Amino acid sequence: MPRRRELKGITINFAKLLSGRNNDYLGYWAVGQLSLLAQEKNVESITFDLLNLSNCLGSPQALEMYLQMKTELNRLLEAQKIPCVWVKSVAVKFSFNQEYQEKYHYWRSALGKQYLVSVIIESDLGYINKALEGGNVNPHDPTKEHRSNRLLTSN
Repeated sequence: MPRRRELKGITINFAKLLSGRNNDYLGYWAVGQLSLLAQEKNVESITFDLLNLSNCLGSPQALEMYLQMKTELNRLLEAQKIPCVWVKSVAVKFSFNQEYQEKYHYWRSALGKQYLVSVIIESDLGYINKALEGGNVNPHDPTKEHRSNRLLTSN
């Protein structure tokens, strides 16, 4: 029988999934692509509201990434048999050019600039679950990256 307290674990797992190297979009690391998108739009952070179909940029690429994130969140909820009505809101924020934090970042700048992924899931009863993950990222550059051989789930 599912419990609302399982939303905390889902929040942590979702943040790790979004920050992880296996988070691909069209065969390339999604965080690198978001970093490039933020750089092009001249913003420090990108926020997604996964229940209300909104993101702060309004670009088609961000919309496709939003849909991919929402699919992954639904997969995590279904795996734990959590009803969608238990989830009141889901906010995902990718912040770039962050201050160094030993827990999340490598000290070498050659590995890219620091980023953080914040996930906040609020239950229908008002409980707020938060998770924070981070790492180092360089903006997406297909000439320096290898495309993933995994099956592409989007498009």
